[in-house]
Amino acid sequence: MIKKAIIAAAAAIIIITGLMYGYIEWYGRTSEPRPADVLIVLGAAVWSGGPSPALLERVSLAQELYQNGYARAIITTGGAGSLNPVPEGAAARNVLLAAGVPAGAVYAETRSRNTRDNLAEAHKIMRQNGWRRAIIVTHDYHLLRAIREAERLGIEADGAGVHQTAMFRPPLVLREVLANIARTFT
Repeated sequence: MIKKAIIAAAAAIIIITGLMYGYIEWYGRTSEPRPADVLIVLGAAVWSGGPSPALLERVSLAQELYQNGYARAIITTGGAGSLNPVPEGAAARNVLLAAGVPAGAVYAETRSRNTRDNLAEAHKIMRQNGWRRAIIVTHDYHLLRAIREAERLGIEADGAGVHQTAMFRPPLVLREVLANIARTFT
């Protein structure tokens, strides 16, 4: 009896994980941004040699959206960690400025440590500037959780996800499965 219950529980976990994995992939790949007041670039690692490939991918997408008129401003997010020599938000801002985005259009948030904090701190900047709508820029597998967090904070947002990445996706998507499930219960 106990053996059957364990097998049933394991099967349920595998099925739920698989369904959530598929939903996260589908959501991220089908999300389409609409014009907004501001782009919010979620942080990613900064290495000793500069921004990580993940951060550069997000910044590149934000720059493309900005140049195509989706928003008139960009907020870059992320603080410094034990491995980040420079705050993520500052590094992302520097990349955008070097690419020709005007300094007055880029706001760097440099205190946050995670997705929720990225969005909470960006929301403060949005309120200071009277902005209501945002496009959250991150990797497509991260969009579902990011949009859910934005909604919890009262941010009206769409998402734009990086589809092509240098990173190995499966463990990153599985991390998002766990994070989305955990966030459902908190």
